[in-house]
Amino acid sequence: MGELLDRLLSLTGVLEDWILQIGDAWWVHLVVYAFAALDGFFPTVPSESTIVSLSSLWSSSGRPSIILIGLAAWAGAFTGDNLGYLLGNKIGWERFRFLREGKGRRAVEAAENGLRKRALVFLMTARYIPFGRTAVNLVAGAVHYPHHLFWPRSLLSTFVWAVYSCAIGAVAGAWFENNHLLAITVALVAAIVMALVVERIIAAVHRWLDRRAERRDAERRDAEAAADTEAGSAVETGTGVGTGSAVCAGSAVGTGPGADAEADAATTVHGEDSPA
Repeated sequence: MGELLDRLLSLTGVLEDWILQIGDAWWVHLVVYAFAALDGFFPTVPSESTIVSLSSLWSSSGRPSIILIGLAAWAGAFTGDNLGYLLGNKIGWERFRFLREGKGRRAVEAAENGLRKRALVFLMTARYIPFGRTAVNLVAGAVHYPHHLFWPRSLLSTFVWAVYSCAIGAVAGAWFENNHLLAITVALVAAIVMALVVERIIAAVHRWLDRRAERRDAERRDAEAAADTEAGSAVETGTGVGTGSAVCAGSAVGTGPGADAEADAATTVHGEDSPA
């Protein structure tokens, strides 16, 4: 755990220095766009960290433009989602090694279940789950989820994600506006903590939705079983009534020896009345 923390702090320091160097560059928005696009099908790209750090820098120094950062993040994420969908549609998700084992494999299974049960909710929340945004894009293409349903939901989910990422950085930067480096550090830590919290909340919501769906399925099966039982009872009752009516009709007409004698008598009478 200590080694992991040290590694994260080291990477954070490198990212902070890099952000301070490129913050004034005219092409910084292109970097944001490229990172957000690659993150749609390659999960190790630090797109969210870059957006949060630049937003924090804007809040503490006024540069670069947070509006342009947000638009670049939105456009890049939407592009990446649709590229991931296209890759999944053409070559499938199995070609990507990081999705065949560990967290990647679990993300794929979650994406398959989510798209089958509640596609809208899953597409809106998958961006906040580790490997989730990558898995859901590739799996949606691989299972041929309709693209005319995919892209509007991707457009909305990426917009919310871009605003959320910019907001975290802007708030953290406002707290430490006199210290750019500290503002970026706090923004990155806040982003990591918020990501963990949001992930837990989303997982809990999906579990609750799964339990509710299971209860509804159980109630529906019980209702169908009860309806089948009532239908079977009605059929049996109808059959009994029909049989009884037939017996009564047969008794009224008569099929015994007495009935045969009466028929013979009637024939004799008619024979006598008939002209010779």
